[in-house]
Amino acid sequence: MASKTHFLFLLLFIFSVSNIIYSQDRSKKVKDTTALNEVVLTASLITTNLLEAPTAASFVNAKKIHETTPQLSLKEYLGQVPGLFAQNQYNYNQDLRISIRGFGARAAFGIRGVFLNIDGIPETTPDGQGQLDNIPISILSNVEILRGPSSALYGNAAGGVILMHTLEDLGPNKLKFRAMGGAFGLASSQLTVALGENKFKSLWHFNQAVSQGYRILSGFKQSQLNTTFTYKLAKNQSIKGQFNYTDSPYANDPGSLNLEQVKSNRKNAREANILYQTTEKVNHLKVGLSHEYGLKLAETSASNKKSLNINSYTFFAQRNFQGLLPFLNGGVSAFKRSYYGLGTKAIFKGLKNEQFIVGIGHALQSDLRSRFQNEKGVVGALVAQQNEVFSNSHGFITGKFPFQKWDVSAALRGDLIHIAIDASQKRNFSALSPTAALGRKLGGFQYVSLSYAQSFETPTLSEMSNSPDGSLGFNESLNPVKSHNIELTYRGKHFINNGYKINWEVSGFLSDSDGEILPFELPEFPQRQFFKNIGATQRRGVEAMASFTGNILEWTNAFTFADYTFSTNSEDASLSGNKIPGIPSHHFNSQIQLKLPAQGQIRLEYQHVGALMANNNNSVRIAPYRLLNVSGVKQLPLKNGALKLFAGINNLTNSLYFDNIRINAFGGRFYEAAPTRHLYIGIELSL
Repeated sequence: MASKTHFLFLLLFIFSVSNIIYSQDRSKKVKDTTALNEVVLTASLITTNLLEAPTAASFVNAKKIHETTPQLSLKEYLGQVPGLFAQNQYNYNQDLRISIRGFGARAAFGIRGVFLNIDGIPETTPDGQGQLDNIPISILSNVEILRGPSSALYGNAAGGVILMHTLEDLGPNKLKFRAMGGAFGLASSQLTVALGENKFKSLWHFNQAVSQGYRILSGFKQSQLNTTFTYKLAKNQSIKGQFNYTDSPYANDPGSLNLEQVKSNRKNAREANILYQTTEKVNHLKVGLSHEYGLKLAETSASNKKSLNINSYTFFAQRNFQGLLPFLNGGVSAFKRSYYGLGTKAIFKGLKNEQFIVGIGHALQSDLRSRFQNEKGVVGALVAQQNEVFSNSHGFITGKFPFQKWDVSAALRGDLIHIAIDASQKRNFSALSPTAALGRKLGGFQYVSLSYAQSFETPTLSEMSNSPDGSLGFNESLNPVKSHNIELTYRGKHFINNGYKINWEVSGFLSDSDGEILPFELPEFPQRQFFKNIGATQRRGVEAMASFTGNILEWTNAFTFADYTFSTNSEDASLSGNKIPGIPSHHFNSQIQLKLPAQGQIRLEYQHVGALMANNNNSVRIAPYRLLNVSGVKQLPLKNGALKLFAGINNLTNSLYFDNIRINAFGGRFYEAAPTRHLYIGIELSL
């Protein structure tokens, strides 16, 4: 019955939209397609328009989504990306979990297997762990996503890459203030100020958010300051800088429940979590600097130029973390982390649009990890302490060479990895990651490409330091995951009268991995995850995206159908043929954004998430669910700016589903209930 309600609601909305479109003035001439702005991708290092990207890729215009969303989670911007699955949106203690084509699903917190980069500076730590709590979501301009193995370009990136760009200015405005309130005690405020123009631009952004949370013991508080600047030293030379400071004094963790406990009261926290007051506090500091220098070597026309660009970056970050877990012995986990990196690349572009890039880089991470007794929410005596070091040195080469209607792309990267604990335990890894792609331009704005890639994914320091006996030190049994991948992608676009356009992409992929890492729990350490190499896995799937864009309408659909399974040669023979837990076999997202008269806008998002397994032996199946979210904004023009009123309702049909599933949790405690229907409302003033 619920699914029928969702379908009828969506059908009614689409019918209304169709009538509005049909009633529009059809006297406008078709736009000259050669003059339309192309979406340009930089995530693949080889600069290319989206249509001719060598592998599966997505582009999200975050500025179009900002106006009607709460701006609390990156998930709000990633629904239209096929192949990408995100959960744990409402547990701010463990952060959003993102997987691409099944890579990254094992993460207990943060992100694994997917490389994060913001404004050209790595956000993922050298050991491959990404955190989202310090990303300035509210000032994102756009997001590029490479779906599939990207180790030949980024190293620890078996699942793909998320490359984020922030705003450089506020357009015609110099100041923006935003305030929002919502269900479960949600309150947030933002202040953004743009300074400078022409040669120098700077953007200052402050954000604070607090919430009691839907469940007991699920509240959080966070403050964030982000500053960026761009300075043009000359016509062909510029520097960019970024500064970010995030302070989160608490982000509570209600824990996971078994099914009977969820049925009794969805909002309950686990009793042990209440007893031991499970929470975390974080402060994070990051500074980064990048330099770009361009040299024109030759020019035959405005579009044919031979050039050499040299781009370099350096950054430093520090993160202090303390987390309380629901047990006594070693139940307080803390670390002081410092890491830095630097890199440079030379980019050559020829007169026939050929590109050739060579680059090197180095990154070093140092964690001082400590464990204390958890005296029912009070930090007790020190139990253990160790110094952990992870370093990565790499070099890569990549190029794209067009020949008539064909494009040949290739890349090769070598990584040298050193891991040490207290200078007494050491491990060294090395990886050579090749990729190659062959693409062909078809008639009528269409493109097809075939690619092959190898990728790797090392265990993170937090995974390696979690030995199954509960002690610190190395988990000597953990080894990197290695994968072989084949992908076929077809994309195109078609222009219709009155400025309407259709875009589509279909991608099929095959991936075989050896040494898959998955989490498990032990009864003596409840809610603490350990990791082991399970064996071989297979990933097979099809991703599809279709969008319809017009003068007043944008309609985007993303669908994923995949089979993620343990292989017949898995180390545990009993798992052969089983589905990898934590990843649905299919999911669908449909978003409609409609402009209304008098500067209004409404946005509807429909999600369908298929069933998934909660454990390796597939004895527990999580039922599929469907969601409807609706939001809108109304702009009121002012003499020197604008006032916007916005509101939204998430989970409009009050679906009962789970925000997160804890894979292989002990005692059947897999379930973290998601919020029921909830409202947010706010204002935004631009001057």
